[in-house]
Amino acid sequence: MDPSLNPEFSRGNNPKGSMSPEQLNPDGQVGRGLMEVIVGALIVLIVGSVFLHVIRLGWNMYRLNSATSVVAEMLNKARDSAMKDEKKISVIFDADQNKFGIDRNGNGKLDRNEAEDLPDGITISDASAICFLPSGALPPKSKPPRIVVSNNRDSRNVNVSSAGSIDIE
Repeated sequence: MDPSLNPEFSRGNNPKGSMSPEQLNPDGQVGRGLMEVIVGALIVLIVGSVFLHVIRLGWNMYRLNSATSVVAEMLNKARDSAMKDEKKISVIFDADQNKFGIDRNGNGKLDRNEAEDLPDGITISDASAICFLPSGALPPKSKPPRIVVSNNRDSRNVNVSSAGSIDIE
């Protein structure tokens, strides 16, 4: 029914209160129905949960990349120190305690002041030691190490060549 044909509208009286004909739903009701509100809320919740999941994945990847960079920087620092000080320097990885560091005093183990903790949720592959000679290379006939830094979903590799170059995969 055309609202302009309604005698109430022509006299200025709106039977639905102060709503104009343009604000009424097609069935003559004012406002939103319960079903519309529920569907809208569900859509917001679904989009929000997907968004939070993507943010969480990004944060975990950022933490993994950051930890991998810290491991590679520590290896570079040890190599540079070995070449500068002209002495053998080792980097020790302790997978059980999730720590790593440069063995500055040469005792073959990580002391409190030498160890750095990996962030929560980040692990290293195994316990090992990487030794750099004064030339910056690894000892002859040693197998080039591969350190795997991982979280619960992804992993990154830090490779050290026999010449001492460090590469992140």
